[in-house]
Amino acid sequence: MRISYQDHQIQPYSLAAAIPNMFSCTTYDYTIDDWKSDIQEIGSGGVDAIALNFGSNYWENEQLHNAYDAGSGSGVKLFLSFDFSVFPCDVNSVVNVVNQFAQHESQFKVDGRPLISSFLGACLGSQGWQEIKDRTGGYLMPFIEGIEGQFDNWNCLDSWYCWGCAWPQGDVNKTTADDRYYISQIGSSTKYAATISPWIFTHYDYKNFYQRGDDWLIVSRWEQLIEMRDQLPMVEMVTWNDFGESSYFGHVKGVQPSGTTWADGYSHLPFFELSKYYITAFKTGHYPAINQDVIYFWARPHPAEAAASVDALARPQGYNFAEDSLWALAFATQSGQVTLTCGISTQQFTVKPGINKLKLPLSPGQITVSMSRDGKRIINKSPSDFTYNSSPDLYNYNVYVGRSATHLSSMYSTGALPTPSSTITSTSQVLTTPTLSRTTSSYGWESLGCYIDSTDRLLKGFFTIKPGMTAATCVAECSDHGFIYAATEYGIECHCGNNIESHDSGVSVDGSQCNMACDGDPSTQCGGSWRANVYRISAKSSRSLVSQKHHVSRKKKHH
Repeated sequence: MRISYQDHQIQPYSLAAAIPNMFSCTTYDYTIDDWKSDIQEIGSGGVDAIALNFGSNYWENEQLHNAYDAGSGSGVKLFLSFDFSVFPCDVNSVVNVVNQFAQHESQFKVDGRPLISSFLGACLGSQGWQEIKDRTGGYLMPFIEGIEGQFDNWNCLDSWYCWGCAWPQGDVNKTTADDRYYISQIGSSTKYAATISPWIFTHYDYKNFYQRGDDWLIVSRWEQLIEMRDQLPMVEMVTWNDFGESSYFGHVKGVQPSGTTWADGYSHLPFFELSKYYITAFKTGHYPAINQDVIYFWARPHPAEAAASVDALARPQGYNFAEDSLWALAFATQSGQVTLTCGISTQQFTVKPGINKLKLPLSPGQITVSMSRDGKRIINKSPSDFTYNSSPDLYNYNVYVGRSATHLSSMYSTGALPTPSSTITSTSQVLTTPTLSRTTSSYGWESLGCYIDSTDRLLKGFFTIKPGMTAATCVAECSDHGFIYAATEYGIECHCGNNIESHDSGVSVDGSQCNMACDGDPSTQCGGSWRANVYRISAKSSRSLVSQKHHVSRKKKHH
């Protein structure tokens, strides 16, 4: 499963990686280094591809080239998302842009075909989209509006994603009812891609609305998508940097749309950081074990019913959907106490090991969050750059997001947890796992080094994900299935085959690019993001593994 961001509306992009994941963004003033920085940051969260949502401004084609060039060698792929609210509704124009990038090494492909996406696009008609597909060899995954009940007439689409399904429609909590409705509409010939977003609010004279982001929307939506993961080949995270609609997962940087007064000082990066936990769960089917105590928290800057003193515009449509609460998410390694405070409003909560959803009524003043265990305070945070104010000058229904944690280099490790709120029991166990002898060639296996992988997959025979993955585990798995090549990837993945494919993958690279520790042996590497450690058996009859006991401890550190 993959995740993507819809990113920088080129302004940059924000497809987040759930293609498993995708992001989209905005990038008028971006340099190559800006693109590289964003691509690296997005890729670090497990995102596989970035959607570049763009229109027809004179500078956008140059920025598309900058983005694709910046993505080279990063392991994160990119794809085009045509914004037909501004891009010409013309088949030739679309084909011309697609063919500029279709063979670029950074192009994201599905089954060897460049992915083509869009915002809107009904104007092209089914015949227009079919012509685009025929002339580019593309994999079509647009958001086309208003075709409910007509999907049988759009069988040219390989996939269809629901832009608006990321948020609740009205004063209700987000459910999966709309996802399931579209899945039933689409049928079996077209795949459904879901969306997720942390927030949405905009306040211009031409669009002025708020859609409900309360009740831990970002967390609840991830839980829904993970539960549906067997039905979802892709998830798109909306967006990386659409500051104008407050739906961004990233830092606030670059040029904002004229009249945007609600984004500066409101980084949403903690939303992206907490999503890493859920991205792992979406991809693997297992919630990771929690190795670090962390509190994420978010709040709007003024009451929903406040009257802004100098704002020329009225409150946004949907303002009365907003709840005046401080929302928090406590990742706890062990039981403890969390205290939330905002102004004179304060409450202490007992938290259990796992993920704890907390909230507090807001009151004018500063926010403080803290966590204590065994009488010792281990987290204490009072952000100096945010104050909840009952008398604002301007309306702002965007959300301030903060994070505070204990010191630990790695927050998660893979381990099967039945639910995100389940109790984590500290255990220690001894496992016997097959491991390669240090002289692997004497046992019939040899390491071929680090290779690039892609959506085409360098090994296509067999694939599995296992907690506790090591090179030896993968080698044994592939040999047992009758294959002569084995590859470890992303710390927990094992791929097998009888041939190394050579589409966008199968190229040997420096070993330093395989930089992800094996889940079952952190002292060794098991590939990386779109990087694989590849092994070959010299003769099936000579396969031999040595068993070695590894002590695997899941005890949490005491603070």
